[in-house]
Amino acid sequence: MKGKLQNQNPSGSDSNLNDQIAILRDQLEEKTQALQYLESLNNTLTLKESMSNQELQDARKESISQGLQDRLNSRTALAIKRMGELDRTPFLQACSLKFPDADWDDISAKLCSKWEENVKDPHWHPFRTIDYKGNLQVIINEDDEKLKDLRNEYGEVVYEVVTNALLELNEYNPSGGYAVPEVWNVKEERKATMKEIIQYMMKQLKTRKRKSR
Repeated sequence: MKGKLQNQNPSGSDSNLNDQIAILRDQLEEKTQALQYLESLNNTLTLKESMSNQELQDARKESISQGLQDRLNSRTALAIKRMGELDRTPFLQACSLKFPDADWDDISAKLCSKWEENVKDPHWHPFRTIDYKGNLQVIINEDDEKLKDLRNEYGEVVYEVVTNALLELNEYNPSGGYAVPEVWNVKEERKATMKEIIQYMMKQLKTRKRKSR
């Protein structure tokens, strides 16, 4: 009898082990299916987000092309900012200090034109990519020789104008060549939201209706 019990124990252990393996296999299958579903859902949401972003960008471009650009100026809450375009004023100020006895107005104009060409050059990539809170972010490579020379020779303000233009053009038109118009919130110094654009256009429409009465 004792011998029979000893012979049965291994068989019982194998059966329990097989049951546990089967349970684990089922659990793994469920988790695999759940993971596949989540990946599929993530891909779908990413695609929808991309489509929504494209629709928003198309709407922004349409608002600019449909006359918004002609109605905005420096006195309005919103303005058209040309992303990637250099502001000449800092160049003018830097050259007036650096060349007080020369024709610094002409020098600054030539310097600004030179850097406009540099900014638009698609073969120049003074950027590097970093991981910021789990997201890849493009920033200026401060070790770039051209930018280091500019900073040393003409100061921080001119350097910031150029690097800001570089980042703007890299975001809006990475192939280079020309600046891109964008609706800008002047007071808060940021890109205007579609809500702000629509509210402004509705306000202008109501104003024109009152004037036409």
